[in-house]
Amino acid sequence: AVLSAFSAGPVLAQDTARQHQLELAGRYLELTSVGDSAKMVREQLEAEYAEADLPTDQRAWLTDQMTAMFEDVMALTIADVRDDVADTFTVAELEAAVAFYETPMGRSISSKNIEIGMAIQEAMAPHLTSRITAMSQKFCQRFDCAAMGQSAAKSGR
Repeated sequence: AVLSAFSAGPVLAQDTARQHQLELAGRYLELTSVGDSAKMVREQLEAEYAEADLPTDQRAWLTDQMTAMFEDVMALTIADVRDDVADTFTVAELEAAVAFYETPMGRSISSKNIEIGMAIQEAMAPHLTSRITAMSQKFCQRFDCAAMGQSAAKSGR
């Protein structure tokens, strides 16, 4: 019992230090990944749906649902990668990054990074689609896709 009393102190200190690092990692992710991203997603969706041939109430509903889904996915993603971020950065690095991103300039840079990230994803989509289509065609030239389709259809019955 005496031995466990002596070892509990260092373990508790390690747990407290780890918890602090995890909290910093979560804050870092909130500042650099979330920011105004839901607002940006909403604005992007509103612009895209404005061009769609949909009634106003459907556009509004879709925008609300997609924005809520995005916010939910971001919260889950942050929870999923928080440990990785805590393992990647030292406490000092996280403290410095959080301190910077909490400033007006840091928030501005973070917001612009999110905008650029969204623009990059949007620009990548058609290139990725065309490359995947080409790769799929090459795959079917190399392997017998018709036979695979028939086999899949039989196993699905």
